[in-house]
Amino acid sequence: MKVLYDYQVLLFQRYGGISRYYYEIYNRIRSMGEDTSIHCLFNKNAYFESELNCHYKEEYSKIPFKSLINKLYTINDVWRQKYDIIHPTYYDPYIIGKHKGKLVVTVHDMIHEKYYGVDVDARTIKNKKKMIYAADQIIVVSENTKQDLLSYYPDIKEENIAVVYHGSSFKPHKFNKANEDFPSKYILFVGNRGEYKNYNRFFKAIEPILADMDDLYLVSIGGGLFNDEERIMHKSVKEKVIHMDADDMTLSYAYSNALCFVFPSLYEGFGIPVLEAFSCGCPVVLSNTSSLPEVGGNAVVYIDPYNIENIEHEVRNLIGDEEKMMKMVEKGKKQLKKFNWDLAAEQTLECYRRVLGN
Repeated sequence: MKVLYDYQVLLFQRYGGISRYYYEIYNRIRSMGEDTSIHCLFNKNAYFESELNCHYKEEYSKIPFKSLINKLYTINDVWRQKYDIIHPTYYDPYIIGKHKGKLVVTVHDMIHEKYYGVDVDARTIKNKKKMIYAADQIIVVSENTKQDLLSYYPDIKEENIAVVYHGSSFKPHKFNKANEDFPSKYILFVGNRGEYKNYNRFFKAIEPILADMDDLYLVSIGGGLFNDEERIMHKSVKEKVIHMDADDMTLSYAYSNALCFVFPSLYEGFGIPVLEAFSCGCPVVLSNTSSLPEVGGNAVVYIDPYNIENIEHEVRNLIGDEEKMMKMVEKGKKQLKKFNWDLAAEQTLECYRRVLGN
């Protein structure tokens, strides 16, 4: 079986859940003896640097039409090679009609449709729809995403949709070079802070907790620098709010040493950060929405992400109860056993074989 993964996510994610997913699946399916390929001339993704003959360099930002160059390179490769499966890493439909093999598409969430006009544009939705209808097999990352997909596209055949959960590759790190960058006590927020990520409500909820506890900080990792609106919002406790970007090692340290990780998102297709926190022994405070209860099970403290008072109450109660935090860590370890990348790769390979009639 020859499988091609394309370049798309490699150009727009240095780190992130989607590129992590493809990195883990690609390597595991390859280790099972299948002929997997991923080609690009320009790459900015950290996970794939060791897999490719191209590496991230700042000067790539000066090269115009990087996506077009990668696209033409991929199309040429598809014409020359006879791939059984093409599994694009995002929703650009350029490959439709360019190959004779089967098309497998992973739908990571329905954020584009739910939050149109906020964090996405119409072209993304249009392209995604084309890919969904062209796919011979659709993989979704949670039962909730499957139901959302069917609600937006009810004429899609349910038997062509497979649910494949994510896993986590993180390991706990209690001590490393990152020590000097972190306070001794902190609440952790990870990822983008766009509207559906619900950062503003989250901050308003923990602001009084930060004000009440002299030695408590907020560490926010990823998502770019704070914007002007966020800096104004932080004003009353600005010395206690820390932002940083982080590689996997530093992020693992951040989870491993946080009092708790709060994931207040209004919507997620899956929620890899929850598993990352479980892997590192970090108590989790989690929204009770979308797919997140599938991931969190009974191993988290649930919040109503629309209710600032509820968020404050649950976070304050958790970090003030050491015994409860220890119990949540143990529950997280048990819940984590339900999710792993080896199983995800096996189930993905089953999808490939099924669509090929094997």
